[in-house]
Amino acid sequence: MIFKRYGGTGFGIVTKPISITGLFLVRWVGIPIYRFTFFVRHFFYRIARPTKHKLLSIITNRYTVHAMMVVLVVAVMFVNISTREVRAQTFGQKSILHSLIAVDDSQDVEIVTASDSVVSTGTSVAYLDDTILDANLHIDQNYLDESYVTSTTGGAGAVSSVPIRDKIETYIVQEGDTLGQISEKFSLNLSTVLWANNLTFRSTIQPGQSLVILPADGLLYKVRSGDTLSKISQRYGVEPEKILEQNKLASADRLSIGDELLIPGGEPISQAPKRSSSVANLFVSPSATPPVEGYWLWPTDWHTITQYYGWRHTGVDIDGDYTTNSYAVRDGVVIYSGWRGGYGLTVEVDHGDGYITRYAHHSKNFVSVGDVVKTGDALARTGTTGRSTGTHLHFEVIKKGKFQNPLDYVR
Repeated sequence: MIFKRYGGTGFGIVTKPISITGLFLVRWVGIPIYRFTFFVRHFFYRIARPTKHKLLSIITNRYTVHAMMVVLVVAVMFVNISTREVRAQTFGQKSILHSLIAVDDSQDVEIVTASDSVVSTGTSVAYLDDTILDANLHIDQNYLDESYVTSTTGGAGAVSSVPIRDKIETYIVQEGDTLGQISEKFSLNLSTVLWANNLTFRSTIQPGQSLVILPADGLLYKVRSGDTLSKISQRYGVEPEKILEQNKLASADRLSIGDELLIPGGEPISQAPKRSSSVANLFVSPSATPPVEGYWLWPTDWHTITQYYGWRHTGVDIDGDYTTNSYAVRDGVVIYSGWRGGYGLTVEVDHGDGYITRYAHHSKNFVSVGDVVKTGDALARTGTTGRSTGTHLHFEVIKKGKFQNPLDYVR
């Protein structure tokens, strides 16, 4: 007011643009903002009018319920749209655990040659220091640092027999012993020694410790009330006659509660492994289908590989049971059939062009040295003899004295 009173005409000329701008802002900015604010306050006043309590009015008002439903529907739609498809067979494949246990190393292998002399490291008494894994994995310990593992083939002219023992023995652990070496010493499966002494693959043994050594592969069973020979044989899938013969019983009437029976070839029921093979794979014999062009015949009935070639393992382990067989992958002549150390009952076939195939851990061999076999002929019955932790076939390919990756030849 003072500037306007004393400023005269000049002041009016200077302030006129400012006044015009101010009126414009009031008319086109201030008044619309005021009207919008008034409208919003009036609208929310009508919403909150039914109740006097402000918090209660927000919760109980019908507009609030509608808004919550809209938000919920939008959230569900967003989740459904953004969720990717998850298949059962691919679930968890990106996890760390899957990357640790499911890596296929069948291609990351090298051809290895068995040395003429193998240095034995049998100075440790810890079972974990041996090359034995979980007894439920159905694999073996045919590694290059084992003295019996060799690419040298051939042998005696007749099928050799397993040493016969008819009594349960007690073995005192010596310095440097491992469970694998002890089982090989008595020509027993590793599983038999574990089960007879209530041991697992994490167990340790010490010098002076006593171990129960059974006369044959299988397990000890203590007769309980209500047991009959028929029930026991059905439970473990072993013929009653074999149980009577193994335990030198005249008849089933001689069973008494508390008696310990050796079940030949039996396995603990709780440790029966689950098979991951498809039904089609379980019952199709390789001999029924011709080999794929460029590859040899698959050597057994099942197609589940439990241990690959490499990491010092000289072949592939293929799962099976006491009903599956090993088959000749090509035509050839049997040059060995019998017991071969940790391989157990073994068959070797010479194919005449520098290739020899080895089939190990059988429960029974069907062929003898000198037999001429054709592709697909049954050579033996799958088993778990020798350094084995379950019924399976250990299959090797030897070319001019060198171990090869069998998966380069069979499919």
